[in-house]
Amino acid sequence: MHLTASAERCCRQALLLNLGVILVLGTLLLVACGDPPDSRPVHDRTPKAQQPALRPRLGTITPTLAPVTPRSDPTDSPSAPDTPAFVQVAVGENHSCALQNSGRVQCWGENDDGQLDIPEGLRFKHITAGYRFSCGIRTDGGIACWGRNDHQQIDAPDGRFTAIDAGWDHVCALSGTAATCWGWNANERAMPPPDTAFAAIGAGAEHSCGLTLRGDLLCWGNNDDGRADSPGGPFSALAVGIAHTCVLRDQGHAYCQGANEARQADAPDAEFKSVSAGLDHTCATLPQGRVECWGRAEREPINVHLAVPHGPFTSVDAGWHTTCAIDLQGAVQCWNHSYVATPTPPYDRLTFVNALPGRIFSNPTEIFQWPYGGLAVADRQGFISIYTQTSAKQDILSMIDSIASDGSINGLLSAAIDPEFTQFPFLYIYYTIRSDAEVGLKEKGKESARLSRFRIEDGRIDHKSELIIVEIAVNPRPTEGYDGANHYGGAIRFGPDGMLYLGFGDGTCFECPQRLDSLLGKIIRIDVRGASVDQPYQIPKDNPMLGVPDARPEIWAYGLRNPWRMAFDRHDGSLWVADVGQDAEEEVSIANAGSNLGWPIYEGSACLNFNDEVSRFYGIANGYPCTGSEEVTAPIDSYRIRSATCAVIGGVVYRGAEIPSIDGAYLFGDFCSGQVWVLEGSVDTGWRKIQIADLDLPLSSFGTDAAGEVYVLTFGGPILRLVETDSGDLPSVTITPGETVVPTVPGST
Repeated sequence: MHLTASAERCCRQALLLNLGVILVLGTLLLVACGDPPDSRPVHDRTPKAQQPALRPRLGTITPTLAPVTPRSDPTDSPSAPDTPAFVQVAVGENHSCALQNSGRVQCWGENDDGQLDIPEGLRFKHITAGYRFSCGIRTDGGIACWGRNDHQQIDAPDGRFTAIDAGWDHVCALSGTAATCWGWNANERAMPPPDTAFAAIGAGAEHSCGLTLRGDLLCWGNNDDGRADSPGGPFSALAVGIAHTCVLRDQGHAYCQGANEARQADAPDAEFKSVSAGLDHTCATLPQGRVECWGRAEREPINVHLAVPHGPFTSVDAGWHTTCAIDLQGAVQCWNHSYVATPTPPYDRLTFVNALPGRIFSNPTEIFQWPYGGLAVADRQGFISIYTQTSAKQDILSMIDSIASDGSINGLLSAAIDPEFTQFPFLYIYYTIRSDAEVGLKEKGKESARLSRFRIEDGRIDHKSELIIVEIAVNPRPTEGYDGANHYGGAIRFGPDGMLYLGFGDGTCFECPQRLDSLLGKIIRIDVRGASVDQPYQIPKDNPMLGVPDARPEIWAYGLRNPWRMAFDRHDGSLWVADVGQDAEEEVSIANAGSNLGWPIYEGSACLNFNDEVSRFYGIANGYPCTGSEEVTAPIDSYRIRSATCAVIGGVVYRGAEIPSIDGAYLFGDFCSGQVWVLEGSVDTGWRKIQIADLDLPLSSFGTDAAGEVYVLTFGGPILRLVETDSGDLPSVTITPGETVVPTVPGST
């Protein structure tokens, strides 16, 4: 943890020491820094001359402050500034808190143990975050804690304190120079040596440490790996991680001890101002405000230099899944698994309105501009209808009898119009059918997924004109214990090159995404504009797998699990892909020609390393071990699956005219939580993630009209349209009795 300026002054006065650096209290941390720009080249088996140019990549960078509905002091006045200055940030296991210069605290992230429930009416001068709980030193010197309390870790003693640090399930604090710890005391981690005067204190998982007035390091508790060794100083700053400890020597040189399997204790040779220790990485600030991290992030090879935002920063704090720092403007920036910010301009003016009042949609999967006017909405049960603000809906396609939509994620999954509609008047749909097809792999599947083309004449679909373009068996290799079809993917998109792109899921074939002889777990790129019965598509000559032995030439990118939605940026042609995870992480990536997006080696930024039993269950002979050296494209954003979140719903890059202030921002959401986020930035500068809405509705898809304005589809709710208002209030959509429910039977109104 990083001491605020006031706390630092207080410590210096109390101890009559001029430490010369900012004292940093360690904490129990688990950190995953983002991928450096050039450490994850796209894996491509094409000859060197055919390999596509690589774009530099940064790990996920997320922004300033709290969640959509940050928990802050309820006594805050309405006149409080929109972007208050922050002086300290504290990062816990699944939440973070930041301290304003006014003494108010804002917290964001998960609230499963009340870790966001800040006590009312209090002002603080220092804060710390542990495993699902937080503590702070009040302005009167007392301590207040809130959140998880299974080991009495929030039952702070009375007294006046000058420093505090939270570990996994215990806390240590200084009252003047006297150390006090409370909470779980296994291994005597919460029993500091008596009659010892300390200048700094830190708490980890099973050990604690302090710096004595002479600057010596003194530790107690579990000493596995030498984490609690007590070498002589003098040292000037302290950081205690989950299983390692770091201090700064004279002139700011870092020394670390303890666990080092990821080289988190191998400090680079530099002069630092402060230091913060995590699970398997460590971060420190340089005098010029740059942050340097070393060790390993979850999807990072062991690396002495991990990627971080550019800064400059005044302090840094590393947490379980997030690292946050305060910049020179007093704003908080976080990267990797950050729990994101209170919207700041222009995002605080975004909201959603009902695009088609009086209508509720049961299972909408796509929305797009109908070339004859109105918006076309596809429903998973097998029909497409046209809607306008004033007229009754018009049903243009019904395939209920031929589409398999009896499961939770099958049916009519995607639809798209050829962008050159006047020359190519066709509708393309992607849907599931019952079949014994042997397309894609040799094994038969219980269910198949099909891409078909229909001709449009005078605004109507010619049902008899269906031309099957691609058909692929799903779940071609049923395994013992699970034989259901799943993971169809399902996004048809035309690129700026006129080619059709389609994302296939892995079909529960675990090995298929890394097999180039299968289309499962892939994005394909084909030319359909000259389609015929004899040749439904052609292979573009610049496809990355064309000519690669045993590879399907249709493949554009691979290593996907279930790419439910993807979208092209109208401005630069980049392809944004949201891939639904299994049970750990959801991810958003930019896919280039030949990109390997990692599944099943990685899930988001997490190494999977399935054991032999799991590998046998999925029918994998040797598994896919994660060594950290695989050549895969890292996501630009990933988030962990929690109690509220479950599946990422890929969105669109905003290129409309009505909200120019967010031009180029990528919008996406989560199916279960109804949260909507934006990503802004670039591959060169990194990304920051901001939550703009919590709709409390199951999101199913995003789409745009001809002008590029954004729509959000919800299951069992309305279709919403993104707008800009003068109010910063986050939208809440209420379904009131009396609204017309859109029938699920085509032909009715």
